[in-house]
Amino acid sequence: MGYEELMTAAVKERVAAECERWLRAGLSTERCDRPAAEAAVAARYRAHGLPAPETVVWMDSPLGGALASWVLRRGFEDRLDGTLFTNAAVGPPIQLVPEFAEQAERRLREQLPSGGGGHARRRLAGPFGDARVDAQTALVKALGAPLRDFLGLTWESGESGAYELNEEMENVLRHSMKPNKVLSSLGSMGYRNMIANLRGPIPTHIVQPEVIMDVITPPPPPSREEIYLWEEFGGGMHSWSSSAGDLIHWRYMLSAAGLPASPALDAEQDALNRADGWWPLEDAVVLTERPVVLRYKGPAPDAIDPTNVLIRYADGYQVERA
Repeated sequence: MGYEELMTAAVKERVAAECERWLRAGLSTERCDRPAAEAAVAARYRAHGLPAPETVVWMDSPLGGALASWVLRRGFEDRLDGTLFTNAAVGPPIQLVPEFAEQAERRLREQLPSGGGGHARRRLAGPFGDARVDAQTALVKALGAPLRDFLGLTWESGESGAYELNEEMENVLRHSMKPNKVLSSLGSMGYRNMIANLRGPIPTHIVQPEVIMDVITPPPPPSREEIYLWEEFGGGMHSWSSSAGDLIHWRYMLSAAGLPASPALDAEQDALNRADGWWPLEDAVVLTERPVVLRYKGPAPDAIDPTNVLIRYADGYQVERA
């Protein structure tokens, strides 16, 4: 059977519409609908069999969100005395202007319950990557293997089948790649800027993984800086990351194969569209507002000139190339 035939015109139209929705969310400077965003996050937790987080913190930028995640993961709420983000001896490894650090600490302190010490929140692995792995398992079982998982799993061995469907989905996404080109460019710039602000001595035990050679096109391994940022500040998700594209891929692969929709994948996509970024923890979540200014120029609507970008957030954090 040619599984590429399952990628009907209706499925292609839904994929294109979802990519446009992703682009609109990623380029939006409108204030987040906070109740709707929090409801989407709660739905995502419940879809994974977890209770909704008890503590919800809103910060004004990804940089502020990373700092809030650092505090909550370690249970350092009782150390928010106005100096935690400026005292290198007790705070996170950051290089920030004092005004921003003090403002971020005050913003976080205002949202946390007063009295009593905090407790460390475990970072949720993945985060929640098992939903996409479950989607792959269902497709392999229904259609056969090999089926490639874009999130880093190796090729399945066994009888052929779903590979054609996977290839066709790649082709469909390539024709709707405007969000990927624009948002991934913004995401790369923002990520490099974050590393510059949240850097510190990288411990010697952090080494770059070797390239996996048992897949046809192995993804590049994360750098030591990426691993360090993950270990120190947790795995945040952002509408500019590749996660949204991966989610679109797997949700509509299930649809094309005639399999039931995944509440976990649907909720994950909804949460990414409703907040600029977020850090899921075991019983807490950090959400961030969208930028107040987002300007870029490029040779075409689906491209960015990396030397002419301005992203500014309400707390003063900005990424600028001009």
